[in-house]
Amino acid sequence: MALRDYTEQDASHFMQGQLLRQSERREVAIFLRDGALWVADFVDGHGQLIEATTWVRFNCGTQATPQAWRRMVLESAVPLSADLVDRIERLRPPAAMVRAERAGPK
Repeated sequence: MALRDYTEQDASHFMQGQLLRQSERREVAIFLRDGALWVADFVDGHGQLIEATTWVRFNCGTQATPQAWRRMVLESAVPLSADLVDRIERLRPPAAMVRAERAGPK
């Protein structure tokens, strides 16, 4: 397979991240945006951005939570599709995070 030059439109569909979970009702992706790690969580088509540490705290299993552990093993990470990248790009961070970013480092 030959390499080709990517157009600017192609570049808009590249995002460093992976799909963490995909089911009939839910898609979850982890990705980098402006150097920060985020999770986009879509339930029944409605999405929100969540800081990765917060999402992991409430959604990832440990050996003490066998159901979540089993789900993590069965739903292995895969690359992000162009459609999912487009949907993530339309999400905006919560207002409190935007204010904190504008305020700068403390």
